[in-house]
Amino acid sequence: MLRRVAPSALLVCCGCFSYTHLDPAAPQLRRGTEVIASLGTGGGEFAVGQITIHGVTKVAGRVALADGDSLVIAARRLWSASGDDYSGDEGLITIPRGQLSGLEARRVSAWKTGVALGAGVAVLASAIAGIHQLLGSGSGGGGKPPPLP
Repeated sequence: MLRRVAPSALLVCCGCFSYTHLDPAAPQLRRGTEVIASLGTGGGEFAVGQITIHGVTKVAGRVALADGDSLVIAARRLWSASGDDYSGDEGLITIPRGQLSGLEARRVSAWKTGVALGAGVAVLASAIAGIHQLLGSGSGGGGKPPPLP
């Protein structure tokens, strides 16, 4: 039973997320917001640790600072124009606002979470019904014993 319930409980507890498009020029992003920033044509060039990544087209991570001039992201992943992706190692990446072509923020999706919650309840109900059937649903123990042959 635990094997069935655990994945459903994990899915419901974590919630289901989606990314919503934001205006790249809007500085109202709060610190810690999970974002994916898309860079304009040509991409950008960013140093991550000891290497420099050329042609970066997307950066995913948490907002460290957002103002009218730039967006600073603690990068988790970086994608290049060649199709390669790199670990950002939570390094701070500063992106000028003029270089942003798109911005998406991670939000809890109400309908996905509702579906996951409904599926979790269904799995839990079926597990309870299975245990009830396995143990027997009769009152057991009432009445006289059968006659001896």
